[in-house]
Amino acid sequence: MTRSRSPVDMVFGAVVPRAIDAVDLDEVLEQVDLDALLARIDVDALIARIDVDGLIGRIDLDALLARIDMPALVAQAGIDQIVADATTGIATRTLDLIRRQLLGLDVVILRTVDRLLRRPPAPAPDLAVGRPPAGPLSRLAGFVVDSAVVSAAFSLVVLLANTLIDLFTNRSVDLQDNGGPVWAIVFFGWWFTYLWAGIAMSGRTVGKALVGLKVVSLPGGAVGPGRSAIRAIVFPFSFILGLGFIPAIVGRQRRALHDHAAGTREVVDWGRRQAKLPNALETWFEDRAA
Repeated sequence: MTRSRSPVDMVFGAVVPRAIDAVDLDEVLEQVDLDALLARIDVDALIARIDVDGLIGRIDLDALLARIDMPALVAQAGIDQIVADATTGIATRTLDLIRRQLLGLDVVILRTVDRLLRRPPAPAPDLAVGRPPAGPLSRLAGFVVDSAVVSAAFSLVVLLANTLIDLFTNRSVDLQDNGGPVWAIVFFGWWFTYLWAGIAMSGRTVGKALVGLKVVSLPGGAVGPGRSAIRAIVFPFSFILGLGFIPAIVGRQRRALHDHAAGTREVVDWGRRQAKLPNALETWFEDRAA
């Protein structure tokens, strides 16, 4: 059954739409003083009437966060790459700073030795073209790092082996027994393996890589397994009263006893990055050359 429209409905239906169409809203808005209107609004009272706690309580934060694709957001912002680049940049700059200081001190030491021996000092190293001989401080720093690496790795391997023996045989190895000579032989064998493998494969040990040194053959090429083994065998004899390292300081070629025995030399090599002297030392060389 259709409900009949009342006269009031008919009047509003016919008049109101026409009245709204006849109103110029732009003109009405121009007549409104928005500044005066906003000035009459008591913002503090309005905020006081809002139940902020109730409003926050109605927000489902878990559901809101679940709808956010965090991996995509991080990838789009490049945050992970920024962190990686910043970390890598800081580590690289710190490592290069240490290398530059060691290289600078080595150059000063070697030039001082040349003057004490009353011979013309070697020219400023052209790091952009050649690879100068390794200096004593860089060699020492690399050896200290290698000693720490070898000792830590050896201790870890012994501990792991002892744990496995105890696990499978229910017996433990007494590391404090009278097997001192045996442990010494094993430890020096570990040292030999570390030096031989590192030099044979890449010309570097961990310590040499950190301080920016590399062992090469006399022509400048890679060191084979044979020469690397000879170098590793003779290396301990260089420590007898330190005599084996004297040629690396006073000799023109800066080669230690184990380098002479193996036909190798140790040079400054920073890999893909160019080796640099400290700025002050570079300026000094430039002033002397001018």
